[in-house]
Amino acid sequence: MPSVRLRHPRVAAVAVASLFVMGAAAPALATPHASGRPTAASGHHHAPLPTSYTIPGSKTYPEGIARQQGTPFFYVGSTSDGTIYRGDVHQSATKVFLPGGKDGRTSVAGMKTDRAGRLIVAGGATGKVFVYDTRTRALLHVFDTGRTDTFLNDVALAPNGDAYISDSIHPALWHLTAAELKSKQVQQPLHVSVDLTTSPMVYDDGFNGNGLVVTGDGRYVLLADYNDYAFYRVDLHTHQIVPIDLGRAKGVSGDGLLLRGNTLTAVTELDHPEGQISVLKLSHDYTKAELVRTIHGHGMHSPSTAAVDGHDLLIVNFQFQITNPVLPFNVVRVHV
Repeated sequence: MPSVRLRHPRVAAVAVASLFVMGAAAPALATPHASGRPTAASGHHHAPLPTSYTIPGSKTYPEGIARQQGTPFFYVGSTSDGTIYRGDVHQSATKVFLPGGKDGRTSVAGMKTDRAGRLIVAGGATGKVFVYDTRTRALLHVFDTGRTDTFLNDVALAPNGDAYISDSIHPALWHLTAAELKSKQVQQPLHVSVDLTTSPMVYDDGFNGNGLVVTGDGRYVLLADYNDYAFYRVDLHTHQIVPIDLGRAKGVSGDGLLLRGNTLTAVTELDHPEGQISVLKLSHDYTKAELVRTIHGHGMHSPSTAAVDGHDLLIVNFQFQITNPVLPFNVVRVHV
């Protein structure tokens, strides 16, 4: 197993480091312009969408992002204090949606919205997953691991409505069922789906399990090992864990992941403070990957993850552990 390459273990800093994921593509809520860039439709005038969305605060350090289907909204969260912000893709500034510290939400990492309008949020070192109604802002659920040696990093949604959560410290893949999400019980235990203790994915010091996605058939989770520049296919039926062969690709890491068909997109700042988006083509059984291209720059500053918006990605500029970050914190639009 390669040695840990992190500058400092993320565990010791603010609760954070998520990956993003999306098993199914979000609908294009903007219409394509002749240039290929999405635009906001307003009568007969097509105004270009903002290329940057500001996030309030000088110590926010935003990590996760969720793009809500069927609406113009997206959500980002602060690793520093757990504040959740909501943005509109047509407007260049985000606003506080849920204040930090409320409901014991002192830090947040990855997040997703589901078809029912629920916002599912990984709570990092809190060991909890928080679920909110995006219409009323009401707390629906708190799922608790009951552990202190844990860092719930990112969330991925399955076609059947289940949710899977990566853990960067404790070797486990966590699971929420669709039935649990629909229940009226607020406080619930969070259960392990797959124990990774004896798997090929070895947990070292630092951050391990990070970005994840569920395949379109609901059979597999593709999970990134952030420390070791590695990816694994986790069979949700048999619990078999297989390393994904990256071939000649080097230096590909997955803080945030997106999956469209057999195209995997990985976002990271590891070794790339200007940001790196890696686009990989997966084999039909998800055990091999070929690097198609990499993207740098485009306003990225130590990014963590992304969400799909039409033909673009909304990239979160996390700037993890940067003492004097570029302000304001923001989400940037990158055309892919």
